[in-house]
Amino acid sequence: MKTMKNLIIIALMLTTLTGYAAKLTNTVPAKNVTTVKFNNVKKGQLLTIKDATEVTLYSETIQLNGNYKQQFDLTTLENGTYRIELNKDSQVLIQQFNVNNGIVSFSTENVFYKPVAVQKNNQILISQLVSSDEVLDVQIYYNDNLIHEDEISDAAVLSRIYQLSSDKKGEYFIVMKSAGKTFYKSITI
Repeated sequence: MKTMKNLIIIALMLTTLTGYAAKLTNTVPAKNVTTVKFNNVKKGQLLTIKDATEVTLYSETIQLNGNYKQQFDLTTLENGTYRIELNKDSQVLIQQFNVNNGIVSFSTENVFYKPVAVQKNNQILISQLVSSDEVLDVQIYYNDNLIHEDEISDAAVLSRIYQLSSDKKGEYFIVMKSAGKTFYKSITI
């Protein structure tokens, strides 16, 4: 009987000990954690972390509207320059940071405004708000043939109106390149 009591007590103690042990979590030490925050995000927007050669190291599609907050351990990255990009509807928010021997330091925050192409009848209006000396390269294709190529620069708002032939009905494909990024738009007339 005494042995049975001892076994029951030991079993209860092990059960209690195991219950507390299961509550431990694997956490990153606070000194290695970098908290990334963005306000006013929308479901479907894309968050990426890229290195200096444009290789995507991390990518996440935003799941909820509101404010975004996520913790990352960026100290394990190799020494170099990196950036976190939030690809929104009309702009890309960019936070650049450097890693040097496990120390992360954020350097600049930029906003890149995407070029916009709007069709009205036989006209295409292409515009882009720029914050520096950016150039907007435009290529317009009709039936897979390049019909017009243009470079727009030297203004705070890069804009141009292109008149398309009313005789050439069909699908036009527009390629817009600015600041190392490429954007595409299809328009049917």
